[in-house]
Amino acid sequence: MRRLFIALSLLLTLGSSAQTMSQVFKQMPVNIVPYLSENNRLDMIDFIDSKMKAEVRNLYEGKSEMLRMSDDYARLALSEGSLMEMRLLDVSQPVDSMKKILCVVRTYGAVFKDSQVEFYSLKWRKLNTKQYVTLPDWMFTASLDEHEPTLTLTSSSLLDKPASEEQKEVDKKLMMLKWENYRFK
Repeated sequence: MRRLFIALSLLLTLGSSAQTMSQVFKQMPVNIVPYLSENNRLDMIDFIDSKMKAEVRNLYEGKSEMLRMSDDYARLALSEGSLMEMRLLDVSQPVDSMKKILCVVRTYGAVFKDSQVEFYSLKWRKLNTKQYVTLPDWMFTASLDEHEPTLTLTSSSLLDKPASEEQKEVDKKLMMLKWENYRFK
């Protein structure tokens, strides 16, 4: 009986630390992505696992689609002008008793895009972004690499013109940051 208890404890411990993106996405609170209900998220996972188009009608009567999902990465088109990427990242010190955290990149806009980068524990507790990456002070777009723990930031300044005239980008900068020593550098 004692051996069975030890074996079950070990399995539970190993199971809780080996989180996949699918498990994290299932547990996502509604306030993180108000577009998607729990059923929407579960349907997306089922569709993508079945190699089908993972598109659902969201809570705002629009379409949302999971474009990619792997064990540690997900990319979703929440609407025509809203994209969300997520990547699981290893950390040296456990955060909420887990050795992984989640980086979430949200990009808004169709022509001129702007991104937000946030970090969460696997229990969906928001973490201090500045602890994990230094972001530009001006408008930027960000994207996570599907295969490697890399964050790409593209920033550009716009030539200041009246709204009636066409905006023109100047001084575009590209930064590729790798997840090293538990921080994007």
